[in-house]
Amino acid sequence: MPSFNLQSTIDNKNLIDYGLFTVLDSTATTTQIPLAELEASDKLINLKIRTTKWVGYVKNSVIGYKGTTGLTSDGVTEADAYTYWLEEFKDKERAFKKQFPLTTLSQSQYDALLGLYADTGSFTTVGNSTRQFKLLDFISDKKWDYVATALTLSGANRLSRQAEAKILILADYGTYKNRSHIKEEGIQILVKDYTIGQLTDEQKKQAEYVYYAETNRFLPNMIESRKRLLAKQLS
Repeated sequence: MPSFNLQSTIDNKNLIDYGLFTVLDSTATTTQIPLAELEASDKLINLKIRTTKWVGYVKNSVIGYKGTTGLTSDGVTEADAYTYWLEEFKDKERAFKKQFPLTTLSQSQYDALLGLYADTGSFTTVGNSTRQFKLLDFISDKKWDYVATALTLSGANRLSRQAEAKILILADYGTYKNRSHIKEEGIQILVKDYTIGQLTDEQKKQAEYVYYAETNRFLPNMIESRKRLLAKQLS
């Protein structure tokens, strides 16, 4: 079967003109801050967790905010899942700062490249075997429109990379979603999956535990002995 390799260079023909778009926060895109003083913004953290989503029981080998912590536990509440996720994210952030070549960045530049690193383990390249762009020279030369174009055109995990390009150039983090909203969405999915009866026995136990821990209510059609066990366990 033939393979297709797309153009992996950026020039005037494919460079995206971001001047056509509206910058949402010029301070975030232009004000330079020492790298040592920068931290992931609340907006970046919210983007990451709302796109990852929370699931309290093992689903497709994922639990919590896409973490593996608690895979064999009773289940993971949203608060615990957030704590586990944030600890892992902050470890990645510290590693990112140790490796990054520039001494100053704007908040949006920092957030975009940290987001890429947290997802892929690299800020020097983006893409896959079909199309991969080298970013290090663009970053060192502060060619941010080139970096954003590479993110947008890379193809791998397209929506996440496009979101980072918007953060980088426009300080556009999308629509903020409260953790309470994210939790409610996870609970609704939990109830649906439980009700249609497609969960394994282990998944059912985790779903029952998490639902009671989050709502202080029992899922429908639970046996009385299981209700008593959960009430005692979580009292």
